[in-house]
Amino acid sequence: MYYLKNTLFLNLTKNQKASLFGFIKSFVKKYKDKTTDEILDLYIEEEQYYHEVNNPHFEWVIPEFENEKFLNELKTLINENKKQLELKEKQKPFLEKQKELAKEQRKKAAEFKMSKEKPTKKQLYYYDKLCKQYKIEKEDTAEKSRLDLKNMIGKILDEQQEPAKKGFDTDI
Repeated sequence: MYYLKNTLFLNLTKNQKASLFGFIKSFVKKYKDKTTDEILDLYIEEEQYYHEVNNPHFEWVIPEFENEKFLNELKTLINENKKQLELKEKQKPFLEKQKELAKEQRKKAAEFKMSKEKPTKKQLYYYDKLCKQYKIEKEDTAEKSRLDLKNMIGKILDEQQEPAKKGFDTDI
């Protein structure tokens, strides 16, 4: 896309070119199922409509619709945006997989870090309260890490919530 900015619409100013590129990109995204010619016709219709109601997106674009070179460059821009959208759609599963892998790596890194740290006072206090509440014998936490305590607390909570999940089907 970058090379297009250097080759298309050389007669426009930098701001005009940037605003046109951004608008066409969103316009193509809106009508991605249509052909290039249909998108171009819709764009011209919309710009002429907004010009007639004295609220144009770009005042300078209406006279340019008479210029064949401008229309060809606009078609090229629309085609390139359509290709970009298709490429993005094809890459979506790969990007999702990458996100999942990155998420797993972050989780492993956090767990590794926690395994090297001492448990916090809040964790110790919460563990003590849970053991008292559910009348569970406390384990020695002197040599435990933050990760160990987190897993112990999670185990207690899971065990205590299992009977509640079963509902009325408990021992009769």
